[in-house]
Amino acid sequence: PTPWKKINDILQGGLGNGDFGLIFGSPGGGKSWSLVALGGYAVKLGYNVLHYTLELGEDYVGKRYDAFFTKTTVSRPDLVRPKAEEIIPQLPGQLIIKEFPTGRATISTIESHIRKVEDLGVKADLIIIDYVDLLSTKKRTADRKGEIDDIYTSTKGLARELDVPIWSV
Repeated sequence: PTPWKKINDILQGGLGNGDFGLIFGSPGGGKSWSLVALGGYAVKLGYNVLHYTLELGEDYVGKRYDAFFTKTTVSRPDLVRPKAEEIIPQLPGQLIIKEFPTGRATISTIESHIRKVEDLGVKADLIIIDYVDLLSTKKRTADRKGEIDDIYTSTKGLARELDVPIWSV
């Protein structure tokens, strides 16, 4: 069975290996929190998650995961940290959070980091890119839409090549 069999059994289908999923919503509507929930749930099930952040800082994304794992609000670090230090080492999956500056990373940058992590012995079961639209591309078009299309196509190609699901907003 594919690594996502448990999740797909629970959801009765859904995003599988080689698929690229996008979450749409209004600003401040919880899209990035949804990605944290997807990643956190996968780690709890024993999967390895690579979470790339192009907007929020690594530390803040880590605090969101800590809040998810401890079921505590991110605004109470005094409560989150002690619980996180107890819970996180017991999680069966691994989580790697990597920040790239907005507009500086390309899909090739992401792919290089994935290969580096694999060389260190961690094979990703799920990749999260928050926000894929903030990646840059070498393709220049008359409008940004053509560049975004290239980024989406390249991201879908990477998902297929790696045979893992990629989620973004």
